[in-house]
Amino acid sequence: MRRGMIERLAQIETQARILARSGRYRGASSIEIALLAEGFTEARKVFANRWSRCELDRLCEVARRHHPARPEAA
Repeated sequence: MRRGMIERLAQIETQARILARSGRYRGASSIEIALLAEGFTEARKVFANRWSRCELDRLCEVARRHHPARPEAA
């Protein structure tokens, strides 16, 4: 994989973690949809990784416990 693509995927992973920690998302699936809607077409590669999806699901769960009053995106 080329260096530019690796950096782009790392950027998408970082953005996904930020969204997960916001407390506004139920899990990896809703974050993937949000990133695709924002134009991150490479997000599918990040979300193809089962470990990444599990990590985002966990971050979402923790964030929602700490921010229960926040409206959920999807």
